[in-house]
Amino acid sequence: MKKQKKRKPRISQCMIVKNEEKNIERALSWGKEIMWEQIVVDTGSTDRTVELAEGLGAKVCHFDWIDDFSAAKNYAIEQAKGDWIVFLDADEYMTARDARELHGLIQDIERGQASYLVIYMDYVNESEDGTLTRMGNNMRVFRRHRDLRYKGRIHEYVEKGSGEWEASDMLNGCGELTIYHTGGTDEAFLDTGKRERNIRLLQKELEERPDDYFMLGYLGNAYVTMGEKELAAGAYERAVRAYEKAGRGPVRQNEHISGIFASLLECLCERGEREERILEVYEEAVQAVTGESDFDYVVGMHFIGTGDWERAVRHLERALAQYQEYGNLFWGERLSRNLMAAREYLTVACFNVGQREKCAEHCILFLREDRFAMGILKVLLAAFRSWLSGEEGARQTLELLGKLYDLSAVRDRLFVLKAARETGHGELESLVWSLFSPQEQMALAGKI
Repeated sequence: MKKQKKRKPRISQCMIVKNEEKNIERALSWGKEIMWEQIVVDTGSTDRTVELAEGLGAKVCHFDWIDDFSAAKNYAIEQAKGDWIVFLDADEYMTARDARELHGLIQDIERGQASYLVIYMDYVNESEDGTLTRMGNNMRVFRRHRDLRYKGRIHEYVEKGSGEWEASDMLNGCGELTIYHTGGTDEAFLDTGKRERNIRLLQKELEERPDDYFMLGYLGNAYVTMGEKELAAGAYERAVRAYEKAGRGPVRQNEHISGIFASLLECLCERGEREERILEVYEEAVQAVTGESDFDYVVGMHFIGTGDWERAVRHLERALAQYQEYGNLFWGERLSRNLMAAREYLTVACFNVGQREKCAEHCILFLREDRFAMGILKVLLAAFRSWLSGEEGARQTLELLGKLYDLSAVRDRLFVLKAARETGHGELESLVWSLFSPQEQMALAGKI
């Protein structure tokens, strides 16, 4: 008897929408070639969203909005007939390459009869200028299964109805597959109606589940967008206590609690809270989540602001070391956005505590990535002069700079010349000037 060929897994793309005419075409196009069906649940659009979705071949259903994102998403899942669900918002997409990779991955899972229920993927925010910021990872691809449904009126998440998630339930596709979000967090923050709605829904959730540290953290975030730092700090404090009450031990990876602790530390620093309190929360944070760079980054920048250079050095060095080892695997969202600034402040802090050689090391690391950072080069020259003085010191300095700059190039020579002049390093300035040909010196006379 001829062996029956196993059919390819069927993938259902689902989304809930309202007034998404500017995004709906891309939302239904990026993965069309791998989707078996596309289901759009409209919650009350007044623009051309429904018309465009139907024109693109999607099955459009309607759902009366009841202030509950999970209810709308679960309704969409109930309309699906595929083996797997891909649930992205209209302002999210995957690249064509990642879509094909995802399809192949699901095929491999099915052929291997693996028991995975969900696939984790990186989640990245893409700003209008093309800047990418990793926001963590997300569970947007999962089997169509009666036990898998969304939970929460807002900031909803997929829950396994039969119990806690196990490692064998999840396939980690982070680093291989990415979801890009283009909605623009700033735009959402500026929409007062959305912010007030979010707070209302979060408060409803917390009436039923007052110790849900996820929702408490999101409530703190919502208050931050409203400029209510006192209320935000209170929500973050409640979230931390709820996390402790749940008996959660130290973990290597928990992006949500990392974000809560980092946000709480930020609020305390901005409010000018007592230093003892800031350090108390910092110690709680590093006990709760190991390997997280944002805790030390926030505290280090606080000490930069207070002029406590010694403690600033200690915390910023620790933040950068953890980031170098783990990147933003755990969270590191703040440091990843401000990496070069953190390195710049660290060089200044090292200089101010008299750690000139360490300062020079950090400057060199910085300049290897951005050699035309004038402020950093000036700090480096100041550090060099503390132990490389006189004409011989200038020669040694120039030799070291030759490893960072192409001194045969006019642009690099001019840059180093300007830095030497502005730092009053006369011997170095003379040496660099001598590298210019007589013709170049004549052309530059009076211009620099």
